[in-house]
Amino acid sequence: MLEPPYDPYPVQATGPLIASAALEHVCNLSSSVELTALAAMTCAAAAVQDVVDVLRPGLAPSPTTVFVAVSAGSGEGKSTNAKPFVQAIERVQIKLDIGTQDQLASRAKTVVVKEQLNHLRAEVRRRLQEEKDTDDVQEQIARVLRELPESYAQPRLIYDNVTPAALRRGLASWPSALVVSMEAAHILNGSMGKAFPMLNAGWDGDPIRSDTLDDSFVAHSPRISTLLYLQPKPTLQYLARRGDDAHGSGLLARMDWAFLPSTKGSRPLPFTRGEKSSNSLAAYQARVEDLLETRIRARKAGHSDRRALGFSEPAVAYFNNLYARALAMQAPGEPMHGLGGYAAKIAERVSRYACIIHVFNDYPGLIGAETLYHAELIVQWHTRQFLSMLHLTSPQTQALQDGHHLGHLIWEAAQRGEMVRPADLSHICPVDWVRPRRNRALQVLCSTGQARIERWKQTRYVQLTSMPSLALNVESRDNKKPKKIS
Repeated sequence: MLEPPYDPYPVQATGPLIASAALEHVCNLSSSVELTALAAMTCAAAAVQDVVDVLRPGLAPSPTTVFVAVSAGSGEGKSTNAKPFVQAIERVQIKLDIGTQDQLASRAKTVVVKEQLNHLRAEVRRRLQEEKDTDDVQEQIARVLRELPESYAQPRLIYDNVTPAALRRGLASWPSALVVSMEAAHILNGSMGKAFPMLNAGWDGDPIRSDTLDDSFVAHSPRISTLLYLQPKPTLQYLARRGDDAHGSGLLARMDWAFLPSTKGSRPLPFTRGEKSSNSLAAYQARVEDLLETRIRARKAGHSDRRALGFSEPAVAYFNNLYARALAMQAPGEPMHGLGGYAAKIAERVSRYACIIHVFNDYPGLIGAETLYHAELIVQWHTRQFLSMLHLTSPQTQALQDGHHLGHLIWEAAQRGEMVRPADLSHICPVDWVRPRRNRALQVLCSTGQARIERWKQTRYVQLTSMPSLALNVESRDNKKPKKIS
């Protein structure tokens, strides 16, 4: 597969606290700047999203969540790059999971109550089947429900191998989460990857409802950010299987993609043990933990409202200009023509990143025009990555690449003395090339003048234009019958 040209992530645009931590990690371990900065920025978003909403001019407050999906090859160090940034959230989660003795007792009581409810549900089903009265069982259920501890579940801040049902239930208990996975093929190509309404609602901050026979709950004003790492092949599989549906639902317009070329062999050696620094990373992790723990204490005290952060006057002018430019990008001949859904959300994504940068770096006052400019640099980078990915994964580009590969395969067959019929393509092409793919590749070769179809004794053969005519080729072999592929 062709690789996109190198386009460096604008790490300095993330602000001093985020950028210094990312660059410190890059220097310490010779990590990828892109993979590291993406992890640092997304984890910062997860720490900020339950604290503040961004107030765009003339609009209602908007969440500061981000959906980040990163395609990078095996061995690029995805987990190594993300670890110190995700680790800060995991530390807070570990504290919550361990809990105090009172919390452990409450959780134990919850387990007992849930088992009692399961037993009573079975009794209700049995009586209904036997058409017997259930009044006394209903009274028992009501009594057990009154015994259910108020702290039904501890906050779940971070998810990995999660299903849509589990995420909906978790958000109903605690409405802010980060979904992170180092190998996210099981997420996008599984049930989560087609849960478009739930994911879109999470990005928009709309209520997420779940109603089943046994339970019903609502996640009010949820906040979900994602940091999903995939290898190129699962990325292509997702776009092939669900790309049209995801695009039609608006999910692709909400996602910040990164389609990264390989960095193997191009990174310098890491520093020696004595030269490593951790001051900036430690400051970053402390900021994440402080934001999360402060918010947890506030929610437990009954303060669930998020504050809304607006723009300064220069920033308002900048945002209005940005909005007009984003609309203009949809015109015919412009880069986002045909991608109106994505272009329509560019200004909103810029405002979200600006709010994250402002709050996480602890800037004073309202969001400034300079911060919006830095946020736009980040969104511009993701937009270029998105357009590059669409080009590289489009059917037209795939057909061109397949045609180039098929040309090599036909040439190799000719060097073995074989004459290739159209029906023989299934023997020389990769096993995962189905007939439509083989036919498209052959059509590309013929339409671009790289190959032709010649007939010899009522049989059609594929000939590359760089090869001599079939008649001359056969005569040079003393009129021997062409060798067919068995």
